[in-house]
Amino acid sequence: MSLDLYAGGVLMPSPVEVSVDNEIIWSEDSGRTLDGDMVADVVAEKQTLSISWGYLTDSQLEMIKTYMIAGFFPISFCGITITVYRGTLSYVIAGEYGGEIWHKSASVKVVQQ
Repeated sequence: MSLDLYAGGVLMPSPVEVSVDNEIIWSEDSGRTLDGDMVADVVAEKQTLSISWGYLTDSQLEMIKTYMIAGFFPISFCGITITVYRGTLSYVIAGEYGGEIWHKSASVKVVQQ
């Protein structure tokens, strides 16, 4: 089974895993009272996606770098589209084969705006 993942409207290489964290965003004045009770208001709920790929060619990795830009961009998967920004894109170089550089794995986290 593959997962169609689009960044900036372009189909990315199929990831091996996408995990979703539903984050709760609390109001600025959240905190504990003197008796230890939490006082806060929920401002919003946002998603953080952790995306992992297996073996990729250098050109596939370049596609990810090109469309998962530094800044805000739309990402779509499973019928959902959200505007996100990305964190650090990490990858492991496997070596050269058939005249092309291969990467053993790559991963990135994207956070909803």
